[in-house]
Formats: sequence, C-alpha cells, structure tokens
Amino acid sequence: MLNVYLYAKRVAIAALVVLLMGVGFYLLGQHAYFFMLAFSAVLLAVLFCGMTDWLTEKLHLKRGLSLLVAVLFFFGVIIAAFWLIAPTVSEQVQEMRQTIPQALTRVQDWLNQYGWGQKLVEQVPDDMSKAVPNQDALLSKVSGIFSSTLSFLADLLIVIITALFLAVNPTLYTVGLTKLFPVRNRSRVMEVLGKCYATLKSWLVGMLSAMAIIGVSSAIGYSLIGLPLAFALALIAFFLAFIPNVGPWIAGVPAVLVGLTISPQMALYTVLVYGGIQMVESYAITPIIFQKTVAMPPALLLFFQVLLGILQGALGLLLAAPILAVLLVVVNEFYVKDVLETDPVNAADERLPQSREATS
Repeated sequence: MLNVYLYAKRVAIAALVVLLMGVGFYLLGQHAYFFMLAFSAVLLAVLFCGMTDWLTEKLHLKRGLSLLVAVLFFFGVIIAAFWLIAPTVSEQVQEMRQTIPQALTRVQDWLNQYGWGQKLVEQVPDDMSKAVPNQDALLSKVSGIFSSTLSFLADLLIVIITALFLAVNPTLYTVGLTKLFPVRNRSRVMEVLGKCYATLKSWLVGMLSAMAIIGVSSAIGYSLIGLPLAFALALIAFFLAFIPNVGPWIAGVPAVLVGLTISPQMALYTVLVYGGIQMVESYAITPIIFQKTVAMPPALLLFFQVLLGILQGALGLLLAAPILAVLLVVVNEFYVKDVLETDPVNAADERLPQSREATS
C-alpha cells in the first residue's frame, strides 16, 4: 500500500527545493556581482588559510602568528615584485602601445594580397589612428575612468578585508553555516565544506604553480629568440594563465603581433615557443599539478566560462574555474553520493505513523 503521508512529504520537499533554486537563480541573476565579490573573498581567504596551516605545521607557530606571517609574506611578495619589475614592464607597455598598431598595419597589408583578406580589410579603417579616440574624446572620459578606478579599488579593498575576517576565524563562519541545516545533517555539511576547502586550496596551489611556470618560461623563451617586450608579454601570459582554456589564447595574440613588427619569421618563432610552452604545460605539468584536485571536464569548463563571461564579463570569466570546482564537489557529495548512490527506499513497505502505533 502506498504511503500517502510519505509521498506528500516528498512532494512538498521537492517543491520547496525547486522554489529555493528559483529564488537562488533570481538573486544570482540580479545580484551576481555581489556573489562574485563574496566568492573572491572566500578564495583569497582559502589562500591565506592554506598558507597559515602550512606555516603552523612546519614551523609550529601559533595560528594567529602564522596568519600574520602569511599575510605579510603574500603582500610583501606582490609589493617587491612590483617594485622590481614595474619600471621595466611600464616602459615595455608604453612601447607596446606603439608596437601593436604597427603589427596590425602589417597584418592589414598582408591580407590585402588575397581576395578574402580584402573583404576583411574593408571592415577595418584604412587609418588605424582613427580607431583611437582623439584627445578631446579621451578628456571627456576621464571622469568615467576615474570613477571606475575608485570602484575597482573599493571592491578590491572589500574583498581583502572580508578575506582577512574569514581567515582569522574560519570555524565561526563554517559552524554558523551548518546551523542553517537540521542537526542530523550538520556533520555531513561540515564534511562537504571541508572537501570544498581542500579542493579550492589544491586548485589555488596548482594554478599559482602553473602561472609561475608559464610566466618564467615565457620570459626565458621570448628573450632567447630576441622578441622585444619579453617581460611585458611574459607578465601578460602569467596573469592570463589563471583563466584556463581562454587565457592562453588571449595571451598569445599580443606576442605574435609584436613578433610581426620584426618579421614573419619572428612571429613564427613566437608561435613555436609559446605553443611549445602551452603544450608542455597542458600535457605534462598540469596533469601532475592537478592530479589531487577535482577533475573538471574541459568542455563543461569552457561552457561555464562562456556562461559566466556573458553574465559578468571579465570577473565571471576569471572565477569560472574555481566556482565550477566547488559546484562539482557539492553536486557529487550531496546529489550523487547522498541521493543517487544510496539504497532506494521502498515506500510500499513503510506504514503511516498511525498504523505503526496500532500494530504496537
């Protein structure tokens, strides 16, 4: 006999879950930027906590002192790197602003040699300088640029402060989150949160390692072939390596364009060097570094990057990979393991509470 009480309960739970998902998607669509900033703070807090745990384990320091050392080391490395390479990179970036238009002009001249290329050239202004706003137009946008810069700095400051608060006492926030769930499920929620933390920490370590390898190897490779602006191009490759799939392609474009300003052979050498670095990184380095993290199917990751890129632009594209890593852990733990892979319940064998009392 079908247990109507149990069936109605399951229908109500399913309806509530669907309603909550709808509300969640609505809030995500309307206030996605806020959630992106919150996740950025969590990601930075995971990095601080990972460094703190390592220092506590290796140096046997108190957690507060380890966190202080980790934060000072993190920002110290950034400031030192900026102090050392900023002058050189700044000069090369200024040169790049003149070099890239020259390379585009070379590409335009090469395309004019072919019929299909002429059709493409027709869509581009004959004078590349027309594509650059004049001085009056630039001055009219100063206030907007200044406002955007202040907004970015404010958001960055909020992310850093929030990350510091989370890293100081992460237990306070994880335990508080588990209290939103029934008592019987809190230990399971805490277990999944621990797996999400471990996944994000491993992903960050692997990604930062891959970024460093790509940046250093690009600088060495570009310098060996005599490519101008090697350090600036390597810095671009370093930062864009944080975006899987899409970032390496974007980083390779300015390097090839700079190579075209020298000769087609230099552009070919640049393609070979950068392509070789990416092949070694994709097929040798990445599998070793990310062997302990959650496996992200490349097609699913690319689709998720496009989706978040459309919804939130550069910030969504930047955070797509770590967000997907967390979602895969949550879905695998809460849905696959706890729902699909559990022993099925035969509703016909269960009785109403009233019938149980009658039989007892």
